[in-house]
Amino acid sequence: MTCKTILLSISLVVAIFAGATGVALFLTTPTASAAAIDCAAAKTQADLATCTANDAASADTALNAVYKALAGRLAPADQKRLREAQRAWIPFRDKECSFRIRPYADGSVYSSLIGVCKAELTKARLSQLQHQLQCPEGDLSCVPQTGGDAAAKAAPATAGAAPATAGTAPAKPATAQASQNDTRPCVQSAGKAKSDQYVSQCVQVSPATHPPCNGQNACSMMIDEIKRGCAMIGNDNPPAFCSTYKG
Repeated sequence: MTCKTILLSISLVVAIFAGATGVALFLTTPTASAAAIDCAAAKTQADLATCTANDAASADTALNAVYKALAGRLAPADQKRLREAQRAWIPFRDKECSFRIRPYADGSVYSSLIGVCKAELTKARLSQLQHQLQCPEGDLSCVPQTGGDAAAKAAPATAGAAPATAGTAPAKPATAQASQNDTRPCVQSAGKAKSDQYVSQCVQVSPATHPPCNGQNACSMMIDEIKRGCAMIGNDNPPAFCSTYKG
């Protein structure tokens, strides 16, 4: 298989995963050099591998935040069942991706395909937990929540919640305050905890295929995208944090 064929193959697989499932791929990356990659136009195998790996990492960040928020609103017995379900889901995700991608294990595109698969399944799990977190009263598909006001639905919980995919510390709720003139990476200007919170909120509401939900982007860029996403959702059961970005 030629290099050109490999690159075309991975581009096609990325398009199939994203298009067939309606899953948006999103980025968060620990290095400024990775952030400089235009993933919408990525063509080289190295760039595609970086983008897909960071898609999966960004999905994990968002899932952790929603998981903790939900766990903090459940009764202890339900919280335990959620923790057990999440612990069972993680190996399921990995085994499902192994099943799908194993035939390509000998190819140089293998790691990129694994990243695409993990991002897809993690985003699907994020949607499931977000549904539980934002469930309207009386919906029997949802586990009853123990209390707290609506705004608490968007805030990460701290009581007894196991991490969804990795050990990340709870963050304070992000607010819609950032200087438009500060072009430094958000993780630098606001700190990792708040940057991760912006990333989580951004990926939950952004309608973009490749949204700027990336800690290496300026906080103001993510805030603008959150505002745009919340405005598009309107009153159709938006995440509670959207109220922070009105006006």
